[in-house]
Amino acid sequence: MKKLILAILAAIVGMFVIAPIASAADVYEGYSRVGSVTATSGGKYAIKVGYSNAGYTKPSYGGKWDVYEGYSKVGYAKRSYGGNWDLYEGYSKVGSIKPGNGGKWQVYQGYSSVGSVKGGPGGPAAGAALLLLVG
Repeated sequence: MKKLILAILAAIVGMFVIAPIASAADVYEGYSRVGSVTATSGGKYAIKVGYSNAGYTKPSYGGKWDVYEGYSKVGYAKRSYGGNWDLYEGYSKVGSIKPGNGGKWQVYQGYSSVGSVKGGPGGPAAGAALLLLVG
């Protein structure tokens, strides 16, 4: 019985340790890796530039993802048609992300591709893309 309890506790701890690592995404500007997105506690995703914290994103009402730079809200990402996400700074649309090949999200400012996010779910990838555009 004691071994079963230890095995269950180890599995639970493993879920909390491995899950954030598994949901990490890399952020690229052109071909250069400039940051990452990692799941943290409370449903938030930390956004880093290099090794420094740039901000975070978290789910909001209506399927939106609010994006924070430090502790200030800089905008949000909102799901659009065809699996795309629109990126807003304040209330102005500043870009979008679209699913690409190989698990990448292509980041667009207007019609120009400015980078990509490799891996991760759409909301956190969109949050990182917004910080890429406004940061």
